[in-house]
Amino acid sequence: MNKRLATESVLVTLLFIIGFAAWNVVQGMIMTMNYAPDLTNTASSVTPLQSKVAFGTMVRWDTTSMIMAVAGFILLAAAYYGLRSGMQRWTQRS
Repeated sequence: MNKRLATESVLVTLLFIIGFAAWNVVQGMIMTMNYAPDLTNTASSVTPLQSKVAFGTMVRWDTTSMIMAVAGFILLAAAYYGLRSGMQRWTQRS
């Protein structure tokens, strides 16, 4: 096993996950900046407005979710490692 390639696989996988999370944050920021609520019909509503606003989703990290997250991370890193080692072998043959 190539240690440098294994380290690269873990780092690329971490960067991919961080990039995906950052993209979701940026998308949420853009959607929040462009949101314009319709204030013309709010006075006609009989229901009172909420005093608290919840952002995001609730994620419960039970055992199954943790196992699936770790397994997904390992599978993504293994796939990257396999592709890179296959590409190295292929270029060395040529």
